[in-house]
Amino acid sequence: MVKRLKNMIRLCGEYRFFFGLFLLMNLIFAFFLWLTDAPSFFAVAGSFLCVTLFLLVGALYVIAGKEEKRRAAFLDFLDNPDMSEQLNTVQLLGDREQEWICAAGERLRENDQRLKEEIQQREDYEEYIEMWAHEVKVPLSLLTLMLDNRREEMSPAVHQRLVYVGSRIQDNVTQMLYYARLKAVHKDYVWEKVGLDLCVEEVISQYEPVFREGGMKVICEVSDDVVLTDKKGMAMILGQVFNNAYQYRDMEKEEQWVRVSDHREKDNIFLTVADNGIGVKPADLPFLFEKGFTGDNDERKKKATGMGLYLVEQMARNLKVEVDVQSVYGQGFELILKFPVVD
Repeated sequence: MVKRLKNMIRLCGEYRFFFGLFLLMNLIFAFFLWLTDAPSFFAVAGSFLCVTLFLLVGALYVIAGKEEKRRAAFLDFLDNPDMSEQLNTVQLLGDREQEWICAAGERLRENDQRLKEEIQQREDYEEYIEMWAHEVKVPLSLLTLMLDNRREEMSPAVHQRLVYVGSRIQDNVTQMLYYARLKAVHKDYVWEKVGLDLCVEEVISQYEPVFREGGMKVICEVSDDVVLTDKKGMAMILGQVFNNAYQYRDMEKEEQWVRVSDHREKDNIFLTVADNGIGVKPADLPFLFEKGFTGDNDERKKKATGMGLYLVEQMARNLKVEVDVQSVYGQGFELILKFPVVD
């Protein structure tokens, strides 16, 4: 009812010329009636006024109802521009508007069909990429098995380098899979209580060949605090941060390290991953989580994809974890994850 009243008020403005003409004709009629028989005019003046107002309000009410039906039919047509909705809509419109609706319906159906085709192509492409990523894990596993079984047949330096290369390939494949996972409509997260120390140590063990290759020292000072999260998602976040710590280490420093620690503040647990690498320039800090952002002209950053911290921020958001970064250029970089305390 309130909506109908608002439409009636709006229609008063749109049709003010016709309503004004109607009132003017009634005033002229009333004037001639007053000239002809003044006593009779005053006797019927109240009834005349009531009838006039009734006709005006009734006209507004009927027009507003038709406008609502036309608007509802038009919105339904926009949501589903098929022929049946188009026919339902044109029945409520004038000849000129019907022509416009038919032209709009044809254009909308063409665009809808084109959009469906593009969506199907994208889904096929994503399905192929995911399938490829899963398939390539088989030869990677065979490579890892071969390196373990034939360690004695190669020099330690060659073995370490091959393990490092395999680990880097595995990182890239994992990043691709998690990107696809973030974009999926249905998220297959498994929420469970996870000990931070166990989660961190598991990821560190996976990156041990990488850190050993780069001569980086890993310092783990994580307690057994429990958080509610998806274990695979957390492993992805930590893996990306460890990968950045290795990629942007400061090779001019005598000792290179990455430290993982945690602490409690009131109702939150903070997990911090810090390194003493090259750090980030202050001007780049606000843009670190943007997709494709690689920062300054450092040679290593020119080869970066700009996807690592973007994936970290997206995954953290899905896991309801707050993420923040701090850095002093030339001294190091910190990433802080904020978890609520689990009762």
